Amino acid sequence: MSDMWILAGDIGTSSVKTAIFDQHGRIVDSAVQAHATSHEHNGWASQDAETWWQGFTANVRILLERHPEARERIAVIGASGHMLGCLPVDGKGRPLYSAIIHADTRASDQARFIEKHVGAEPLYALTGNTLNARSGICKILWLKDHEPELYRKTARFLQSKDYLVSRLTGNPDTTDLSDASHAQWINLASRTYLTDVFSELGLDSGKMPALHRGTDIIGALTPESGRELGLPAGIPVIAGAGDGACSSVGAGSALSGDFYCCLGTSAWIAYASPQPLFDPQRRLFNILSADGKTCGVYGTVQSAGHSVSWAMNLFQETDAQAFDRNADTVPAGSEGLIFLPYLDGERAAINDTQARGIFFGMSSDHNQAHFKRAVLEGVAFSLRSIIQMYRETMDLKIMRLIGGGAKSDLWSAIIADACGVTIDRLTTPAGDATALGIALAAGVGAGLYPDMQTALQTISVRDRRMADPERQKTYDRLFPIFESLYGANRSLFGRLAQFRQEGGAAGHAKG
Repeated sequence: MSDMWILAGDIGTSSVKTAIFDQHGRIVDSAVQAHATSHEHNGWASQDAETWWQGFTANVRILLERHPEARERIAVIGASGHMLGCLPVDGKGRPLYSAIIHADTRASDQARFIEKHVGAEPLYALTGNTLNARSGICKILWLKDHEPELYRKTARFLQSKDYLVSRLTGNPDTTDLSDASHAQWINLASRTYLTDVFSELGLDSGKMPALHRGTDIIGALTPESGRELGLPAGIPVIAGAGDGACSSVGAGSALSGDFYCCLGTSAWIAYASPQPLFDPQRRLFNILSADGKTCGVYGTVQSAGHSVSWAMNLFQETDAQAFDRNADTVPAGSEGLIFLPYLDGERAAINDTQARGIFFGMSSDHNQAHFKRAVLEGVAFSLRSIIQMYRETMDLKIMRLIGGGAKSDLWSAIIADACGVTIDRLTTPAGDATALGIALAAGVGAGLYPDMQTALQTISVRDRRMADPERQKTYDRLFPIFESLYGANRSLFGRLAQFRQEGGAAGHAKG
């Protein structure tokens, strides 16, 4: 199968990216379609799953118009998507409810119920993931509690990429180990569903889809979907994997000992380990890899690129490069202005859905440029909080940086300086790493590569940025202040959360 191509679909928080890659890991072309997130109530975040399919279909049509030869050259299709979701579907794979996505925290009561009846610590010991309102198991329990008739009709609970795979193959009974592990659906050791836990919570584990490795071929493109896409039926489709697992592959960091950071809407730092690692304080979480052979150990910043998008909107800035240029006019440390980027709560290192953002140290000397730089630095400090966890037990000197935020030279430099690490950026365009990851996983599944290690040889480093000693000293002085802000305000966050719950604050505007 020489000169064959791979079609990759990646459902992001704000858009669907679809890309074609060749067997050397080079991108042939890509297309993007935006989709909206609905915030019907405070703490809610949902998406219409049909928009994912519509976006993917539109992208494929665009790519085929540009590259008609793709119809004969695509050897396999792979799908990735945002994780920690919950989409109930009927027996034919039709959505019964809006997809509850990772940012949704409506299941706080269910998280407390699970903690009381199962225990957060025992659940972490089984799943390697931290219990909170964003967990997939909490979202299923919320649907059972609040939509009992819908729960009864549900045949399967899917993640975002599972729905895309279902539409491609007609098979709604599939998920992969990466998504299932992060959702707290499975036992990490046995790689089977937590049937005892489900039973204790009154949940039907029979509503869970069949488990696969992400690289497994689970079906083929149906004639009906082929007609919609403009592709011939019969193209193999893999089970796919969650975006966290695919980012590890796309960063070239899916082998034991590698570190990388994905700087997207949210951000995470991951370490590839031969087996799960359990943090005694439950600050880090585990996701099985796309090929099921290793385990990624993650720490997540909830609002990374989202903080920048929020600030751009706040200051009516539409150009990301102009945002950076303005931020670069002030010195490291933003002259004492510190941003706590907890706009929608935080996951690592504090795991608090009630936490909120703060600008600390404001004075009349500060202008827009200070606020913009402080946002970039605040996210970098949150990443440093995660790096410190890893440094408790291992050495972290070099970290690969991928995701849309890695396009920014300024932000890359700030992260290197604030975290005291050397940053490597890849020849793969920063925003294409997740799509490349699922493409390489699909290539392994289709036999285009004999194994993941061979597939990763297609990835190389483009540039290296080392920490500047003087700026690092500045950030070393400010970081302890940043760390103290959460503890000093923790009780106030709880009081504000109560205020919001009692209707004292409006929810987000609908997307």
